[in-house]
Amino acid sequence: MAELVIVAGKAGTGKSSAGRTLDPKTTYWINTDQKALPFRGWKALYNTKNKNYTKDSDITNVINILKAIPKKLPNVNVIVIDTLNRMMTDRVMRDRNIKGFEKWSNLAGGIYDLMSIINQELPENMTVFILCHTEEGYNDMGVQYKKVMTAGKMLDKIVLESMSSIVLYTKIDSKGEGGNDYYFITQSDGTSTGKSPMGMFEEFLIPNDFKKVIESIETYNTVPVVAEL
Repeated sequence: MAELVIVAGKAGTGKSSAGRTLDPKTTYWINTDQKALPFRGWKALYNTKNKNYTKDSDITNVINILKAIPKKLPNVNVIVIDTLNRMMTDRVMRDRNIKGFEKWSNLAGGIYDLMSIINQELPENMTVFILCHTEEGYNDMGVQYKKVMTAGKMLDKIVLESMSSIVLYTKIDSKGEGGNDYYFITQSDGTSTGKSPMGMFEEFLIPNDFKKVIESIETYNTVPVVAEL
């Protein structure tokens, strides 16, 4: 069972840039958005020649890539899927001529299978970051909410956040004129579905740095708490 980390936030809030600190020798980047990565020199770090990068937004293809990585690339222990929402959009557009329940069932089943493979089939020494966009609003009771954006009611019923114990939300501390500081929120702020195991992260806000996130996870999983006598 791999460690699945969901990272949610609006576009431009620091999801992809958090991967700038990862080691490209042990990281595989699945660029479903098929856009330039937002850190300097990324093309030299992640490319098909280095066997650590692909552009593909088809859910079935991404699932096959995930299954193949442990066998073909045993050096890889981190995978970034950027983003989940592009795969949803592409599946909906591919099936746009299908009417009724089947279209949404195909979408929900594909995303469910992808998440399940990460949780059940990938090696336990692997960390998978799934980057997602957010949906914000107010429910029928007037209560504010923030959640992972999905397509179709079936995925809402599945509740993607329930398939991971770590859901980080992005936050920007704006200083004006581009002088922004980028963070991850490690717990719910009362409106979001953010969460992480108690004691995994020392702070409510942490830097948007995937390497540090992995270090905190590894420490939490391997260093026991010694009870005071």
